Amino acid sequence: MYAARKSTSIALLVAASSAMTCAFASDVTGEVKAFIVNTDAAGKEKMVEASTTDPGDTMEFRIVFTNNGETSVGGVQVVDPIPENTFFVPDSPLASVDATFEVSIDGGETFELEPVMRIETQSDGTQKEVVIPPRQYTHVRWLPDEALASNGGSQSFSYRVVVE
Repeated sequence: MYAARKSTSIALLVAASSAMTCAFASDVTGEVKAFIVNTDAAGKEKMVEASTTDPGDTMEFRIVFTNNGETSVGGVQVVDPIPENTFFVPDSPLASVDATFEVSIDGGETFELEPVMRIETQSDGTQKEVVIPPRQYTHVRWLPDEALASNGGSQSFSYRVVVE
């Protein structure tokens, strides 16, 4: 519980957000937008572009890449660090194209499919497979199945976090 409500500037959350790696991406532009997800009494969601956040807010990050070049771009990887003081919301990632979705728990060094599993040694010496909670995710990544089309082709990706 918070003694006082803290507000966080969204600029801090988005500043380091989103990187795309691929060959020949000079004609590719990217845009990241952050929204606060508000839900009304009927359960309908409304997105409001974020300028500040409060603890408990659900945010949606939308990442759009557009290829203004004359050739399609393959081998795309969309990587986004999960902002500090937030945690990933399971089952929230979406993509406009078929893509493999992966997460990292080690600062983006390695990625793997969900659920992230590890073997832990218990106090009695036995080993048990455990699920790493999404709160420990540090990055998200999409590997689109198709190339980013030329002449204005775009692909979009989104995921949600909760502000701590």
